[in-house]
Amino acid sequence: MKYLRRPPLIASLPPLQRRGFMKLLGVALAVPGIPFAVRHAARAIALGEAKAEDMAKPPINFIEIDLRDQWDFGHVFVAPGLATAANLKRGDSGRMCAMYYGADQLKQIAERRVYLTPLSLPLEPHLDTIAMIETCELGIGEIHGHEASNPQRSPGRSPMPGPGRGDMSANEPVPYVPGNQQHYSSTPTPAALHNHFIKQQGLAVKNGIAFKGISREHTAYHYGAGLEGSELDRKQTVAALLAGFPDKIEDYNVVPSPQQAEALIKVLSAADDRFLQRHKYEAQASAQHLAQLGELSPLLYQGEPKLISLPLTPEEVAYWQAGCPDQEGNPPGEKCNIWEQCAYAYKLIQGAQCATVALEFDYLDWHDTRPQSIVDTLALQTVQPLTRLIESLKAAGLYDNTLIAIYTLDGGRAPAAGSAGGEGKSGLMLAGGMIQGGYYGDVGVAGDDGDGHVYSYSAPDPATGAPMAPVTDNSGRLAGGHVWRTVMKALGVPDSLAASFPDTAGYAPLDWMLRA
Repeated sequence: MKYLRRPPLIASLPPLQRRGFMKLLGVALAVPGIPFAVRHAARAIALGEAKAEDMAKPPINFIEIDLRDQWDFGHVFVAPGLATAANLKRGDSGRMCAMYYGADQLKQIAERRVYLTPLSLPLEPHLDTIAMIETCELGIGEIHGHEASNPQRSPGRSPMPGPGRGDMSANEPVPYVPGNQQHYSSTPTPAALHNHFIKQQGLAVKNGIAFKGISREHTAYHYGAGLEGSELDRKQTVAALLAGFPDKIEDYNVVPSPQQAEALIKVLSAADDRFLQRHKYEAQASAQHLAQLGELSPLLYQGEPKLISLPLTPEEVAYWQAGCPDQEGNPPGEKCNIWEQCAYAYKLIQGAQCATVALEFDYLDWHDTRPQSIVDTLALQTVQPLTRLIESLKAAGLYDNTLIAIYTLDGGRAPAAGSAGGEGKSGLMLAGGMIQGGYYGDVGVAGDDGDGHVYSYSAPDPATGAPMAPVTDNSGRLAGGHVWRTVMKALGVPDSLAASFPDTAGYAPLDWMLRA
């Protein structure tokens, strides 16, 4: 193993060529299908083992989607208790259940406790990395649960100020209005903390953004808690978003000399069985690696420089828009459909423009009755953009190091069609290569009530993930601190930082929701 004692190959290159070589190495090793063992070995031979250890886990990109006006995931993943309930009274008013697909129309994926409706079937290929909880801690907004903060995003937030607790709306373009209750907190919201953390890593990306594509004056608070570099750039219109990320030419041909090309081939071919065995990897990784070298050769030269452009092409519009209902609601401001927002988020991440993107969206603040058309629309506006985000990120080799978090900010709604906020469900969806997919907790039927039912709720046990004993009131919810710590762990934020806030220190991540 004498080659292991040689200086890193990058040391053999002229100083002015090293940056280009580093960039090429990163592009080459990001190609989907290369075993982790080979990635690690190649980095160790090229850069030295200490540097390879530092690079073992790439930074995680973050797409946060904040849904307002009592969003319901009821036709996305159907709660097992409702999917299997006998004689479920379905309907659009009173205490009838606003879940309109019968057992014969649902597809069960038993190992993940997931029941898909016909509308959510596009998610099936990705279920191993999509998790849902509907029994999170409820909102405290005075108007039937409406709030712009949310306990899953900022545990401990409260209407009461105090030492170390800042005004969460201070940097928002539309702060307090009815439905945006004024809250104070010491805990940063997820995208703000991620923005801070990414900058601490010294990554050369632009500041993270919060795109406020919501149609009403309602908003989502993004709160940095005073952390350096945490505040997001707020964009209220598509024009403002595009102006912040103008077109640019990116030259991916970073091999201007034969020496760099030769160094790359040495790196990629040197990860032989001896090195892999030293690190206790399977010997077959070497054979897989050698077979993939031919696929990597086109990366050495990719032709003319490429245009990086955020505006959507007609082909991109057709792909992202298909099957996704348009936004409704009451402006002011320029509307932006959820599929458009997700398309922009993907292009920002894929083009390495920024690593933190927060989106805001609403459909209709619908009360009293909930017809199938409303619940179906919410399902399609969830499923279609999420499916295309996942498909696109996977195709780009970015899904394993991107977390998508979808929050329903406002207070919950019971399955009862005529319910308002402040009761019932409060939803969260997480998707990404680090997520252990499944439906966690449960919602079911506890008895009859008028024209419908009394509904029961079972939060997942923080220690095991198994559904806890059902309740019929608002008690026993999964505390927002657990959810917040889980998102931070998925994002690679160190425990020392995640536990440094007064309202998060006492909670543990939900490790059963994360892949090892």
